[in-house]
Amino acid sequence: MFTIKKADYLFWTFMFLMTLLQLSDDLSFWGAFIYSITITLTLRVYVVYVVNRLANRYLKIDNSTKFVIYASITSVFIALFLTLQGYVIIRLILSERMGTMNEMVSLFFGMLMLSILISGVSYSIELFKQNVESEKRHQELKNNVLESEIEHLKTQLSPHFTFNILNNLHFLIRKDKEEALELLSRYSKILRYYVYESQNKWIKLDDEISFLKHYFQLEKDRSGEDLQISCQWNIPENQLMIIPFLLSTFVENAFKHVSAFTDKTNYINLNVFFKNENQLIMEIKNSTDTVLNSTKKQGVGLKYVQKRLDFSYLNNYKLDIMSQENKYSVQLQLNLNK
Repeated sequence: MFTIKKADYLFWTFMFLMTLLQLSDDLSFWGAFIYSITITLTLRVYVVYVVNRLANRYLKIDNSTKFVIYASITSVFIALFLTLQGYVIIRLILSERMGTMNEMVSLFFGMLMLSILISGVSYSIELFKQNVESEKRHQELKNNVLESEIEHLKTQLSPHFTFNILNNLHFLIRKDKEEALELLSRYSKILRYYVYESQNKWIKLDDEISFLKHYFQLEKDRSGEDLQISCQWNIPENQLMIIPFLLSTFVENAFKHVSAFTDKTNYINLNVFFKNENQLIMEIKNSTDTVLNSTKKQGVGLKYVQKRLDFSYLNNYKLDIMSQENKYSVQLQLNLNK
């Protein structure tokens, strides 16, 4: 992976080679080599201990003007230092010809332009790094807030779900005791599933589908005879994972807001299938009383389902919700992983 640290190494290697190439025309190879290393190391120290500190200081207070002023002043000093440094190394230590006064002045201005360029590049890099870190902190904060909301959602769903079960059980006991006992066993499995699986961040898709089938059947048994209900399941065996209680949110919403017309057909149609090896499709449609349901309070589950999808399946899902007159439909396309 190409990182900023690697880019930094490549930049200073490039600086050394370019300096060596420029100096090799006027100096011997070893003279140009030693002077190039000295220039590169000096500029590196200057960037780390001067430019970067100036950049960090004035980026925090968002004052680029002061950075430009101080960086320009320090660039003059570092250019002068590099020129004198070259004179000492080449003339006094290596005993090579350094050049005339005019060449020394040209060298000074060359070093000045180089130090100003490096200061600008370093400032840009620090600005980029701070923006990346700021975006990362912002994303982490968003994720933490969303996780808190999801945990809050679970605490709301638990009593809400239990209340629905007790309501259903009361209705079924009055209908048929034997049927009630059988359904009580099914309720027990659902409750056990809810208690244990709600603590997991990811669960097996097969377990979630099994839970959804039980939940759908119970809602179907509780519903009146005037409600036409159909469901289709085409889920082959798989090793895919999913976040818990995502699909049941839409089923609960359909049964909660289904119409109660006496002169029209009331219906709920559910279809769950695979489009390819890992793309799950869920389609659910129900009749609805547009006027009546516009005054109903939306359930807490549906309120957060979009956020849960964004958090766990960003760029890996498509959710289409359509509300028309006397008709409500949901289609969810979900790309799952093992």
